[in-house]
Order: sequence, then C-alpha cells, then structure tokens
Amino acid sequence: MSLAALTQLEESEQEHLRDALQRLLTQGAIMRDEPGQRDLYEWCRVQRTAVDALAALAGLRLIWEHESRFIQALPDAHRLLRRLRQDETLIGLALWYDFHRFVAEEGRTLQEVTFTVREFNEQLSAKFTNNIKLPTATRLREILALFERKSLVRLRETASEFSEVVIQVLPTIRHVIPFPGIEEWQRVRDRHVKSAATTETASEPTDSAETADDQPQD
Repeated sequence: MSLAALTQLEESEQEHLRDALQRLLTQGAIMRDEPGQRDLYEWCRVQRTAVDALAALAGLRLIWEHESRFIQALPDAHRLLRRLRQDETLIGLALWYDFHRFVAEEGRTLQEVTFTVREFNEQLSAKFTNNIKLPTATRLREILALFERKSLVRLRETASEFSEVVIQVLPTIRHVIPFPGIEEWQRVRDRHVKSAATTETASEPTDSAETADDQPQD
C-alpha cells in the first residue's frame, strides 16, 4: 500500500493507524491480552497491509505472531535502535535464558514463564560470574520497568516487597534476543561478561539491542 493510499483512508481508519504506530514505537508491541489493546489488535489483523506499510515508512519491521496474539515492532532504521547499557544487556540475557529453559527444557507454554524477583536474583550470579557487579535492587527495578515498557516482561506486584514481585517473561523476548539456541547465548554471554569485567561499571552502553528508542541516552 502506497503513502497516497494511506492518506485516502477514512478518518477513523487513519486514527486507528496512528494509534497502532504510536503504540508500536513507544511500547514495542500490541498485545491482545493487555488491557485496552484487544480491539486495536483485532483491527490491525484486518488491516495488516496498511499497518505494515505505515510501519515500514517509519523504519519498523513488524512480526505478526497470532499464536501468542501480539504484533511486535523491530527497528530497521539504525537511528531507532536503543543502545542498552551493559547491566541492561546482562539482565536481558538472563531473562532470555530463563525463558528458553522453562519452555525448551521444562515444557512450559510461551505464556507460563513466571518467577519472582527473588528467584531471578538467586540465579543471576550462576549465569555469569561472581566477578561481575550485578545491579542493585533499585537498578534492577529500573531495568525491569524498562523491559515492561517495551513489552518484553510483565510485572505483577502481589506483595509489598520488591523481591516477591512476579516477573512474566513474554514471548516477544525471542525476537529482540533472537538466539537459535543455548550455544549462541553462551558465546554472547561470555563476550559481555568479558566486556563488563574490564570496566568499572556494568552500565556502559552496548549495541546489542533491537528495541526502538523511547528516551534520550546519556
């Protein structure tokens, strides 16, 4: 569908298109099961050609995963890439590992990968090395909040303690961190562990992410 064809859509259709593009840019995905997104998700499925065309104009590549009921946007334009900091990258790698393990080894469905912050924290050192400075609880909360904004995790605060917050890793993480298997994960993990060990802090920027930018970076 051409730009001229998009501009000829009815005003209500153009409004839906704007809403879809804004959500894809700011949240990274349209999730049918998220509050307030069901109608937009269903509309996008019917108008897929128009949504794909507008996203392409904005420099986005869309992934339509109807089995898991989401539409995910990955940046094709370099200027849309968000440079993750080192500690954000390490947490993203750890979340991918847990998602892969629960689905591939324990047979959970794509919607059943959940654990508490405490359980996640207890396994962090084992995934990397004791020489890596892992995020504080405050920093971990910030990183998880970022990943939730980008539709990679869902956080369920069932208790007053942050350690008891439930993390649900969403299947969208497979496309942002698209490893074919655990061997490739280990190779990338080792590279980032080596990089983090040679710096004073684990919060240096890295180019490892394919999430759309949503805020200025220092």
